[in-house]
Amino acid sequence: MSRFDTRRSDWLVVFALAWMMGLIAVPIAWAQEVVVQNDSVTDFGDVGIVGGFVTGEEGGAWLTSPCNGAIIEVQILWLAALPGVPHLGNNIWIREAGAFPVPGAVMQQLEGPVLQAGGLNLFRTVDEFGAELNVPVLENQTFSLTLEFGEATDPITGSVVRDIDGCQSGKNVLFATPGGWLDFCLVLAGDLVFRAVIDCTVPPGACCRSDGVCVDDVEPDACTDAGGEFQGSDSVCDDITCPEPLQACCFPPHDCLNLQSSICIGATGFPQGPGTRCDLIECFPAGACCLPDGSCLDGVTPEQCDQLAGSFQGNETTCAGVECPQPLGACCKSNGFCLEMIETDCDVIPNSRWPGPATDCEDVDQDGIADACMVTCGDPSQDVDGDCDVDLDDYDQFMGCISQPSEDAGPLCICADIDGDGDVDLHDYFEFANSFTGAGPGCP
Repeated sequence: MSRFDTRRSDWLVVFALAWMMGLIAVPIAWAQEVVVQNDSVTDFGDVGIVGGFVTGEEGGAWLTSPCNGAIIEVQILWLAALPGVPHLGNNIWIREAGAFPVPGAVMQQLEGPVLQAGGLNLFRTVDEFGAELNVPVLENQTFSLTLEFGEATDPITGSVVRDIDGCQSGKNVLFATPGGWLDFCLVLAGDLVFRAVIDCTVPPGACCRSDGVCVDDVEPDACTDAGGEFQGSDSVCDDITCPEPLQACCFPPHDCLNLQSSICIGATGFPQGPGTRCDLIECFPAGACCLPDGSCLDGVTPEQCDQLAGSFQGNETTCAGVECPQPLGACCKSNGFCLEMIETDCDVIPNSRWPGPATDCEDVDQDGIADACMVTCGDPSQDVDGDCDVDLDDYDQFMGCISQPSEDAGPLCICADIDGDGDVDLHDYFEFANSFTGAGPGCP
């Protein structure tokens, strides 16, 4: 048995070039995957190629799992001084720890591994059929990982690699022919680059959501991604008291703190409800409110505006700075024609009147006149608008109905047709003038 352990800094050139050419496949690990290793090779620095193995010999490392999980990948660094040919190994063995340096029972056999010179060789299958490597391990469990060489090796054509900062006792093994299992540190000047990837899958457990609700059987990442706090693997909500969530707490006049509801109330604040935050709300807002009749009120809270069926225009707005939408209503022509529009537009149309907001041109009784346009004469009848006086408002409506003798005044001018002859003429005007009182106090 002969051993070649060659350390040369120019192996770095081979190593770095191979990496840049893509021969070294560095896996993108999942969040739960952990690489376990004894070696200190991190930046493709000075390394040593360990040759002199013969067919059937083994070399490798004893590794320890950091978690409950499974071995899902084996990594072996293989370099050569010159472009080497692939090495066909007999097997990669994963065994229980046993009594160092002698390993225990076989946990998994990876058949016929092919090792390429130039970088890390990654193995995730156990045979030519593609069965995935999956060896269960426990936290702090030590296991043996070795390569059984299929042919002799040397630094020129390729072999396994070690680091250069010393060999750790109890972590590197050699099965020699002859000699059997040995502590490789007796002849080795560094730790072999044999690594395993452990899938440290964390079992689900209870998750305290941001709203204080506890949910069972949640994966840790899912809990965290949702803004919750994972309570530990295999935990259950029956054993968990989730903290009361924070919410916006308002203090007059406009201050805000994110506090638990009970603390907010105890501090004489006003809790704003689950899920609220101070950066998303305005404490004690007040502003302009547009009412259904088109008028506006200043200094109204959103709640007060809602109670008035109005539209809140925003915090710190004023009626002087907003334009409230004007309501529609029926615009009634003296001839019975009706059109829905705002009051100011109706005022432009001659011989028309606007009975009020929210009125319409619907004719429920089918008498040919919109119900909102029906006229109820006051007492006297010259009181066209029914406010218990005969003033200029009545005059304006009277003049809108005046017509030529024997000309039909229209159904909306019946109050102006004082003599009842079907038209509104000078005879009716004289009667109107005699009844004119001017603006009065209104109806009792």
